[in-house]
Order: sequence, then structure tokens, then C-alpha cells
Amino acid sequence: MQYEVKISPDKMSATLTLRDDGVNYSVTEEEILDALKSQGVQFGILFDVIKKIVEKPEFDKPYIVAKGKPPVPGRDGKLEIKKDEGSKIKEAKRIDFKEFAAKKTRKVLREGDEIGKLIKPTDGIAGINVLGEKVEAKKGKPAPVKIGPGIKILEDGTLIADKSGLLVIKPDQIYVEELLVIKGDVDYSTGNVDFPGAVEINGDVKAGFVVKAKRDIIIKGIVEAATVISFEGSVQMLGVKGQEKGIIRAKEDVKAKFLENAHVEAGHNVEVEGPITNSVVKARNSVIVTGKKGIIVGGMITATVSVEAEEIGSNLGVKTLLEIGIDPELREKERLLVAQIKLDEENLEKLLLVMKELKKIINVRGSLPIDKQETYKKVSQTIMHLRNSIDQNRKELFRIRKLYENAKKIAKVVARKMLYPGVDVTMFQRKISINRPLKAAVLVVDEKEDKVIVKAYTGK
Repeated sequence: MQYEVKISPDKMSATLTLRDDGVNYSVTEEEILDALKSQGVQFGILFDVIKKIVEKPEFDKPYIVAKGKPPVPGRDGKLEIKKDEGSKIKEAKRIDFKEFAAKKTRKVLREGDEIGKLIKPTDGIAGINVLGEKVEAKKGKPAPVKIGPGIKILEDGTLIADKSGLLVIKPDQIYVEELLVIKGDVDYSTGNVDFPGAVEINGDVKAGFVVKAKRDIIIKGIVEAATVISFEGSVQMLGVKGQEKGIIRAKEDVKAKFLENAHVEAGHNVEVEGPITNSVVKARNSVIVTGKKGIIVGGMITATVSVEAEEIGSNLGVKTLLEIGIDPELREKERLLVAQIKLDEENLEKLLLVMKELKKIINVRGSLPIDKQETYKKVSQTIMHLRNSIDQNRKELFRIRKLYENAKKIAKVVARKMLYPGVDVTMFQRKISINRPLKAAVLVVDEKEDKVIVKAYTGK
């Protein structure tokens, strides 16, 4: 009997074939194991198969008598995006489709939001062949996606928004876009916009809709009776047809070609290259109107520094109100500072009397009783706190009053071509009503006469 052992090319299996040598026809387990051992087979021996061969041997039939343990390949890495946990829409008598459209079409992130997880590839589990040799496993491939700007990866692979914006997912990249571009109008197809970055709208903002953004808002069309608010940036648009319902607010500047029946507020300047008609406009600095049609007619314009236009009012005597001076918020802050300083000074005076009495005790006894020691400590700390508070508030009050005085010196109303009757101007609580047409006029505060006076505009 001959034992022919063959090992597969990948060494993951071994076969045994019995050959007739015309001498001995008996088969034993020991002889089979010796034959396998002689060829180096030492792992994955199938003893059940060997037992069957011994019980009923067959010549020239290949038996698989050993199998290796194949390696387990590593899992490829993958990107898992966290599902929104927003509640499902319940039955209601009325659904606000302005909001519903926006929630369906965009995934807006705030800084710190969890986006998902980047699952790392695994190394896999090594195998072993019939010769007892280690068979390395194929490692998993990293997820074929690049983590782009605005996303931070934690140690466990969790993806966190590093800045606010719009989540963009492409086949090979994921990132946070700080600019939201709306190709058409803001209407029922988009819903209201509330974005933590900058917004660019290529169309109009239709009546009744709301656009809010943390940064700049650029609108290439018209804002109808809608609301547009930039919390930290500027708003730039073609114009506003507000129908007395259009509201525009910006922490910095507001720029437009025209304003009509609108309510506009800017933390810095309002700049209009065209007419302002029947609108309420407030600017922390100046309202500047330019262009051939750069007129202000009707409504109320409020600014800290200046109001400038080609024409103010109209030959029909349309009531137009202008107010120049420190804005009410700053005035209120000044009032509160004065009140706080007075209160702190009164409390400080009382505590200084208490401290004086405590020091008398120290001078007489050399030290304070235990029950007075904690009082001494608290009074000392409060005196220090009040003195710091008074000092800081006096500095802020000085700053506001200096700002007020400086603003009064440079405050002006400029009508480059014409100032019409019907225009009422208030400059730092001093009022003047225009009762006749004035060409190329400038209104300023005359400190000596304590009133608003009219001067000729010279282009400077």
C-alpha cells in the first residue's frame, strides 16, 4: 500500500490517495498520519475522514484529509451619517409649508452638531494553512471619502461640525459649506431660510417668507413683504417693495438700489443707490442715498451721524421726518450707567462706614472677635468689587458721552440738490421744520446758538 499525499498550491488543503503496490492492502490511522507528517501536514487534519478511509479504503480516490483555516478579511471602512431625529409631522388643521419645505430639502448644522461616524477599516483575522503556517488576512480599505473643511474627527471616529453651515455630501467628499446658494426665489419651493453662515439668493424673496443668516445675505432680486435678517453681517439686495411689511435688519450695512414702504435697520450704514420712499430707516452711523434718483420722500429716517441724499422731500410737501443723534439704545445705556454708578457709590459709602467701625475695634483690641472676622472679609471684598464696578462704569459713561459730543460736531443732513418743505429735522433734540425750498443745503448743529442752522452745500 502506498500513501500519496498532495498539498494544494495555496497550502490550504491536503489530499490522500491510496495506491495499490501489490504487497500490503491494510490501512491504519497511524500510517496515514505518518504519511501526512512526512509532507509537513500538521494542522486541520480531518480525523473523521481518516477513520472512514481505514474502515473502507478505496484505491486511486483522492480524499481531502486536511483543511487549513482561511483568513477572515478585514472590513472596509465606511461613513455613517447620523439620521435626523426630528419628530414626524402629525395630523394638524394647518401645516406651515414655508417651514416644511426647508426641513425637507436642507441639512443645516450648528457648530458642535454631531454629523455621523467614520468607521475605520479592520485588519481582519489571520488564518493558518495545513502546514501550520500563518496566513495573513487582507486588510480592509479605508472609506473612500475625504473629510473636508468644517468637520472635526474625534478619536473614536465621530464627526463633529467644526463650524456652522450646510452639510455637503459627495461620493468622495463630505464638508460643511458656509455659503448657502439658492438658485431661484425664496418661496414655497424652498421654504423659509435660517442659515448659520452666509446666504446668496439669485432670485426674489417672496411676500411672507423669512430669510435669516448669521453672516452676509446677498439677494440679487427684490425683497417683497418679507423679513430678511443678518445677525452678524450685512444685507445687500436689488431693492425692497415692502408693502409696509418688508423688514430688513443687519448688524453691519444694508445696501440696495431702492427702498419702498420698508422698515430697515443697520448697525453701521444704510446705502441706497436710488430712492427711499415712505420707509422707516434706522442706521447706527449714516444713511447715504446716491444716484440720479437718490431721493428721500416720506417716512422717517434716523441716524447717528448723517443723512445724505440728492433730494429730501418733494415739491408736493410730503411729510418726511429726519432724526439725527445718539440712538435710543445708547441713550438708555447712558441712563442705566448713571443710575448704577449712583447706587454703587451709595453702597460704597455705607460699607466704608462699616469698615471704619471694624478698624476701630482692631485698634482697641488688636484683633477682631471671631464673629466679626468673616464680616470684615466680606466687606473688604465688596468694597473692592464696588470700586472696580464704579471705575469701569465711569469709563463707559465717559466713552458714550464723548461719542455723543463727537457725533454732534460732525452730524449733518445733506440735500445735494434740493431740500423741500414738509421735511422736519431733529438733531440732538433741536428741531427745525423746512417751510420753503432750499437748494443744495446742509443742516448742522450750531453749539453757540444751540439750534439747527442751514448752510450752503459746496460738495465737501
